[in-house]
Amino acid sequence: MIRAIAIFSMAGVAAAQTGAPAFEVASVKRFTPQATPGVRAIARRDPPPIELQISGTRVSTSGNLMRLVGAAYGLEPFQVSQSKEWTDNWTTTEVYEINARAPGDAMPTPAQVRQMMQTLLAERFQLKISHRNEAMAVYNLTIAAGGTKIMPTVFTDSPPHSRDRGSAGLHIRIRCLNFSMADLVEMVRREFDRPLLDKTGLTGGFDFSLDYTAHPPGMTADVAAALAAGDTEPELSILTALREQLGLKVVAARQPSEVLVIDHAERPSAN
Repeated sequence: MIRAIAIFSMAGVAAAQTGAPAFEVASVKRFTPQATPGVRAIARRDPPPIELQISGTRVSTSGNLMRLVGAAYGLEPFQVSQSKEWTDNWTTTEVYEINARAPGDAMPTPAQVRQMMQTLLAERFQLKISHRNEAMAVYNLTIAAGGTKIMPTVFTDSPPHSRDRGSAGLHIRIRCLNFSMADLVEMVRREFDRPLLDKTGLTGGFDFSLDYTAHPPGMTADVAAALAAGDTEPELSILTALREQLGLKVVAARQPSEVLVIDHAERPSAN
C-alpha cells in the first residue's frame, strides 16, 4: 500500500506578507512506492536532475529534498550539499511529490516557477541555505581556432526557440533560432559531468543547427578521457559537434564555483 502524507498550503497568503513569489495553492506528499512481489527495486545512488513540469498554471515535480533544491535554484546535483554542522539522511532517501498552481491565468515562466519553488521550500520544509565558493572541475565553452561558424540571428523579434530536424533516439538533429550562448549551454549542459560555463564572450542571439549523439545523463567515460588526453573525440560526440559545426571548443578547467549549502531543513508537516 502506498503511504503518503498530504500537506496543503495556501502559500500565496503567507508569501504576500513578504512579497516573495509563491504558488497560489500547493500540496506536498511523501511518496513510498508499493512493493511488487517478485520484483526487486534498484535504487540509483546518483539519480539525474529532476524537471519542473509546467502545464498552464499547474506545476508538478517529485524528488528528494536535495533534488528539489537543485531544481528550485537551477543547479546540478553536485552543486548542492549539506553543511557539516547539519546532515540528515532523509534529505536523500525520502521522495516528495509536489503539485501546485501558480497565481493568475497566464502560464508562468521557468524562472518564475523556480522562485515559487524556493518560497515553498522555505515555508514548508523550513529550508535554510547559504552559498560558498570552492574550486571545482568545470568545462569552459570557448571559441575554437579559426573562429565561430554561427551567424547572428535574423529572428530578433522572436523569443529563442528550436525546431526538431529529424532526431531519432539519441541522435539529435535540431535547429536553434535566436539562441544566446546561455541558451546553448542550457540545452547541452546535461551532456557533461561537470558544469559547462560560457567563456566565449559572445553576446546577442544566433541561428545554428546541431547534429550529435547524446550521452545522457552525462559525458561518457570515453569522451571524458579523450578530452582530458587532448585526443580526437568519438564521431558525432557533443564535443565534435560544437567544434566542427559551431566553431566552439570545450576546455577542461578548475575555477571557483558557487555551491549551495543546506544549513537546515525539516520534514514538511500539516498546518
